[in-house]
Amino acid sequence: MIGQIERVIELQKLGNMPRKREKCKIFSFASGKGGTGKTVLALNLAFALSKQDKKVLLVDFDSNLSNVDIMLNIIAQKTIGDFYKSRELLDDLITEYSQNLHIIFGDSGQVEYPLAKVELVKYFFTQMQKIEDRYDYIFLDTAAGANENLLSLLSSSDYVVMVTNPEPTAVMDAYVILKFLKTRECSGGKLVIVNKVIQKPEGETAFNNLSTAAEHFLDDKLMFLGSVSFSHEIPKSINAQKLLLESNPECRISRQMTRLSKKFIEITQMANIRQMQ
Repeated sequence: MIGQIERVIELQKLGNMPRKREKCKIFSFASGKGGTGKTVLALNLAFALSKQDKKVLLVDFDSNLSNVDIMLNIIAQKTIGDFYKSRELLDDLITEYSQNLHIIFGDSGQVEYPLAKVELVKYFFTQMQKIEDRYDYIFLDTAAGANENLLSLLSSSDYVVMVTNPEPTAVMDAYVILKFLKTRECSGGKLVIVNKVIQKPEGETAFNNLSTAAEHFLDDKLMFLGSVSFSHEIPKSINAQKLLLESNPECRISRQMTRLSKKFIEITQMANIRQMQ
């Protein structure tokens, strides 16, 4: 086991101190319920940015139910669980999927899995600061639902990307996550993607309902990144264990996700300009 003394010292220093950051590049993908397509979007959007000459790190932060490795048909040799157990440094977990897309894989089905407690989440971010300058974007694919550890992770990110579906239950679950984040005084930007839309107005209606509730009851402003259509191409790519944007870049869904990826570039450019003023 490595880094135990260093970890204890850094955890003691952390306490309840807020995280200070100069750059806006960490995006946590969240959803109130499973099945929204959050992981598929995070992975394909990360790949889309990498094809636009952006360096991206994707971290599978799903607690012991990860599936990024399965989607890519890769057997992960090292996972974030090794970091939690102090077996590996964060830097040593990085797998190079392509020149511009790097991945830290999660775990699945470990009987004695170390849960990502709040202290470990804080420690993760202190270690992330040591490597983040290598990347233009860092995507954290989180678990569905809401618990203290997840909320700590989301609150420490620069942006929370809420992935929801048009169904009222999915929109309500997304609102609940936003409500919990409000109680934690999460100051990061709140972005919304409506996935699995049959018709374009469905996505706009779902966002408007969520945005109206967030602004009225939480005094919170949301930004609509856009919607992604329902398509049988997605389950086909999952079954084939290939990225849709890599195997079929010209299909309608791939083009939609490529357009969405450009929104991330616009957001970070504007944020960094504001910080320099």
